[in-house]
Amino acid sequence: MALREIELKWEVAAIPDDVARFIAEADLRYDRFWEAQGRRRFPRYVPSEPAQVYAALQQILTGDLLLGRVFCEWGSGFGVATGLAALLGYEAHGVEIEEQLVDYARSLHEQCGIRATLIQGSYFPEGYTSYSAWGGDQLIKDASSNYDAEERAFSPRYEGMDYDLDEIDLFFAYPWPGEQEMMLELFDTLAGDGALLLAYYGDENLCLYQRIPGEDDDTEEQED
Repeated sequence: MALREIELKWEVAAIPDDVARFIAEADLRYDRFWEAQGRRRFPRYVPSEPAQVYAALQQILTGDLLLGRVFCEWGSGFGVATGLAALLGYEAHGVEIEEQLVDYARSLHEQCGIRATLIQGSYFPEGYTSYSAWGGDQLIKDASSNYDAEERAFSPRYEGMDYDLDEIDLFFAYPWPGEQEMMLELFDTLAGDGALLLAYYGDENLCLYQRIPGEDDDTEEQED
């Protein structure tokens, strides 16, 4: 993979009032949802810790790694990380396959005055999927896909988003166990050079990755 891991020094500090209100409302709605039906319908759904995600997003924003402020959350669920990104000034997008969770996220954002784009659909763009295998999920490219990851001639985009995937500056994901390597491969395949991926692996375990040109990319640049 043409990725490098970047040391992420973050710590939870004072949270602004508007962010605290958003987190409190999200927690309240999640608790109600979970007790009413979430435990049955989405038994694997576990939210990230909002204060930790906010602190990491804030550190990334104030550093010198970001190429721009286009943010995309893969598997956005209740839209909490997407909302936090929007409150920090990112141009925030969330992609979630479960329609009901997207509806909940939109209601939460509307209640809290969050300006973000929430898209109902798979975070796998057309031509890509995954399958469960021994040792974890594997990324699969559909033979019918026109996108060539090596040539990188064009980039796919999600319907409802005004940016191609290689124009997104920062991705965020909370992968399920077994999905971690697959999600890194997806990021490496589709993101543009210099793009960042913030991965939440559990309480106080956040990792930051950057896509850098690989050998194939360097060869193409020299030929040009």
